[in-house]
Amino acid sequence: MIQINKKLNRIEIQLVAFEMGKDICVILTGGKAHLGSVTIGTQDYSTETFPIGTHKEYVITEMLGEILKKRYSGNFAICCGIHLDNITKEEISDVASLSCQMAEELCLQLKKKK
Repeated sequence: MIQINKKLNRIEIQLVAFEMGKDICVILTGGKAHLGSVTIGTQDYSTETFPIGTHKEYVITEMLGEILKKRYSGNFAICCGIHLDNITKEEISDVASLSCQMAEELCLQLKKKK
């Protein structure tokens, strides 16, 4: 298991990744944790995203999916649910940026383990 935490002002995001052989399951949460979107993929095929209800986390899972698709050789599943009451546009941008930083850090940690 790999765990990465990032904080910026009132934004606190946690990434936990579970290795499943050569595959990986990533869980990204923050604020009021829930399941808002799931993206699955592999290097060989296009990713598929499943937003749940009206949640917008699919934007985050798709960005992370593109990072993993380029830098990770196994199959992956990314589950995300981040909720902050009265989130601002700037905070949404910060969440996206922090999430991508965490995905890059995850890829580096996975590479070191090999």
